[in-house]
Amino acid sequence: MPENNILIVIPTYNERDNVEKIFREIRKISSEFDILFIDDNSPDGTGSLIINLTLSNNNVKAIHRKEKLGIGSAHIEGIKYAYNNGYSFLITMDCDFTHSPKYIIDFIKQKDNVDIVIGSRYLNKNSIESWNLYRKFLTRFGHFLTKKILSMPYDASGAFRLY
Repeated sequence: MPENNILIVIPTYNERDNVEKIFREIRKISSEFDILFIDDNSPDGTGSLIINLTLSNNNVKAIHRKEKLGIGSAHIEGIKYAYNNGYSFLITMDCDFTHSPKYIIDFIKQKDNVDIVIGSRYLNKNSIESWNLYRKFLTRFGHFLTKKILSMPYDASGAFRLY
């Protein structure tokens, strides 16, 4: 069983500029968390940076996939890894800082009170204003569908969660 029992899963694709930064931000919060990067064969060299992090940090792990398989399958792979390695808690987040690591501590404070914590972009009205039009459309369309078709009033399209 892992010593700290919390795994943070971070899927990556072309995140060369963010991987080390997000690692440092998470480490500012705690050096106790295990971090699993799942890289989809990023052509920008993200995978090499992740290898360097795993070599110099015992609690940084990596899965290097041969092709771009997407964030959904990366989360499934991260969940399987967490189960197979005895973690009790799993946090998923993006590497591009759309999810601020500073909120991890708020998630952890709730971990014994709920089954899942979901970080939502819709709590702050201006939280996605800097995104490009395509990304805004996908996010808003996904949120619209989950509200109308599934009757889920909250943001189900975000990847910042604690299970």
